[in-house]
Amino acid sequence: MPSMVVQLDSHEAVLPLRSVAREFAIDPASPDGVMLGLIEEALEFVVVLRLGDKLPSELNGGEASWKPSEADRRLAASRARRELVRCVFARMGQNVALDATLIPGWEEASANRKILRQAIDGAVPLLDGADAQEVTSRVASISDELACIETMRRTLARGMSGPQDKLLRIRVSDLPAARRDTVHQVQALARRGLKEIDHRFDTVDAYLDDFLAMLQDTPTAIGMLRRHRDWLFRTKHAWEPVFADWNKVSGHIDEFFWKVIERTYAFLAPRFMSFQEWSASVAKSAPAPIRAKVW
Repeated sequence: MPSMVVQLDSHEAVLPLRSVAREFAIDPASPDGVMLGLIEEALEFVVVLRLGDKLPSELNGGEASWKPSEADRRLAASRARRELVRCVFARMGQNVALDATLIPGWEEASANRKILRQAIDGAVPLLDGADAQEVTSRVASISDELACIETMRRTLARGMSGPQDKLLRIRVSDLPAARRDTVHQVQALARRGLKEIDHRFDTVDAYLDDFLAMLQDTPTAIGMLRRHRDWLFRTKHAWEPVFADWNKVSGHIDEFFWKVIERTYAFLAPRFMSFQEWSASVAKSAPAPIRAKVW
């Protein structure tokens, strides 16, 4: 919950921003209300904002406030050029001999440079008002955004490997009977959450199938990629404690394992349970009312 942290004497007070706005009757349309809204949005991208800090660039222009690695930049550039070659040659009804596996830097080979040049020239008549230089510039702009997606793909895949390899492969039948339902529920919720992440990458990959359409309307394509980038970044930030927990889990069913199961359930349940499942779970776990006699 976005909150303001202040020091009161020797204690630290945490005040939710919305409570602060309500307490001081701050109109959301007023300058202070707008700033509180921007701070709330900014905390989706950074952990802490202090007085004098700049708001993340995602809120001003849309560029990422973080940088992808050079390896991811190279991979994205090669992928964008590969998609260009595939789409242009397919539109011209010609076959092109490229390896099935994407290898970063494939376009640097002399034979492939010629193929890429043909694809750039072939894209010119397919894009309204674009010359070869403009085509190259648009491809570079899209590859810059794809680099961030590739960074998220790599880091999320590494984090997801913990729950996938350790949580989802647990044989529930080998666990104590009293705990089986809980672990089964956590596994089901984890599958939903991880599938949601995979689906986001599948959506981006599906857009790339029509790479010429992305080049035709590059601003719209960049906006789409940035929305997915920001969703993936926020998702990574939210899942990081879960990923860290499962990275530390050993192959033994010990006390730490059960604590991780409890923390994972607390993270997954409010996010991925259906409303009916969540209502039933809350009702089931509600403590019985205390009955007492007063003398």
